[in-house]
Amino acid sequence: MSAPQRIRPESATQADSADQTESPASGLPEGFRPAAGEDRLPALLSYALAVESGTAPTAEAAPARRAEAERLMQDWAYRHLHNHLERLRAEAAREALAGQRPPPGFLTLVAAVLAGLLLFAALAWVALAFGLHLPALPFPQGQG
Repeated sequence: MSAPQRIRPESATQADSADQTESPASGLPEGFRPAAGEDRLPALLSYALAVESGTAPTAEAAPARRAEAERLMQDWAYRHLHNHLERLRAEAAREALAGQRPPPGFLTLVAAVLAGLLLFAALAWVALAFGLHLPALPFPQGQG
């Protein structure tokens, strides 16, 4: 097995000199920088909100902007989850409907009704042929 080769050959000094620990959040003003082990996305978003509003990104404004950034991210996550669930429900409904037979058409229903009427007529004819009659119903006799 051959050794892996780089797609873009670089010298060893260039590859080693690249600082992998530097992040975009390290250039933020004090108060907007993420703490150790903290996610940098809220820090970047809070700084962007401060810059977008036109106010100076000071350390005193950082907690309020951080809270606003957290709220906006939670709102976005909720909407994203809700929309994803709606897509899943719609897909499940399509799959459930695809597995069912189509409903009978108009001509099929007419044929079924005619078959039922023919069966009833045949049974009534057989009953009359063998002398089976319905019992007399007690209707009131007309007076007079």
